[in-house]
Amino acid sequence: MKLPFDLQQLQCFVALAETLHFGQAARRLHMTQSPLSRQISLLEERMQVTLFVRHNRSVSLTPAGTFLLHEARAILQRAKDAVAQTQLAAGGEQGTLVIGFTSSASFELLPRLVQRHRQNYPDVNFVFKELLIEEQFRMLDDAALDVALVRPPVDSLRFESQLLMRDRWALAMPASHPLSAMQQIPMRYLDGVSMIAWSPHSRYFRVVLDRLYELYDVTPRKIVSMSQITAMLGMVRRGIGLAVVPYAAQSHTGDGLAIRPLQIDRKWAEELALLTVLAWRRGEHDSTVHRFVSTARECVSSAF
Repeated sequence: MKLPFDLQQLQCFVALAETLHFGQAARRLHMTQSPLSRQISLLEERMQVTLFVRHNRSVSLTPAGTFLLHEARAILQRAKDAVAQTQLAAGGEQGTLVIGFTSSASFELLPRLVQRHRQNYPDVNFVFKELLIEEQFRMLDDAALDVALVRPPVDSLRFESQLLMRDRWALAMPASHPLSAMQQIPMRYLDGVSMIAWSPHSRYFRVVLDRLYELYDVTPRKIVSMSQITAMLGMVRRGIGLAVVPYAAQSHTGDGLAIRPLQIDRKWAEELALLTVLAWRRGEHDSTVHRFVSTARECVSSAF
């Protein structure tokens, strides 16, 4: 479908409508009067309306011309805005970033990253998807996510990654529990304790925790297994059992819960640390993603 006008014709129209003089309008547009007159005539012909009444030394707007002047200004401004926004998007300063994350990352890490990135790039929008780690890797590979906050290992052939956070293990318990009076919980107190365990879907947690229990020769009594930390903490709050969780959860415990770090020997601290990494597709060309990666690296150097 052929459009009734182009942007150059609208520019010519607005210049003439604002000056009501062909000579002044032509000078504003850095052109001669003849091509200006031709553009105006072509615009009227295409729209099949008369926009100006021609006088000997000036012109005046018809009612149709008065109406079009408002519309033309808006169209030209929208075109300028579209160019500016497209340039921002090309530079990663505008657009939408789809972020996958695990529930434990939502306590402290994700809000801090988003806060910093919004300070740097306020025109970037976010879509958040709370997912299990395996789902995040699958969706990242399918381009359904732009970046993902996950646990290692990360397939280096498909993804790039950046370590963002090291956390430690802690014991979640009702606030009234006797162990809540301790600053740190020795591992021996976990032996035989009724525990809300991590489900097989949370493979990273299961593997690291099994190693932790093996090193200290303790065997908690599993009551039920769950994959979402918020659900686990709800069970703990109701006194159904205790739970070993990332210490970062302590910032969002609320009433009725206490979270205390586990006492783990230094020689095993590195092996048993809880790692959170930012992952994105290898060979990613989206500037919005690279800007977010840069923000994450700033956070690592300044805060984590």
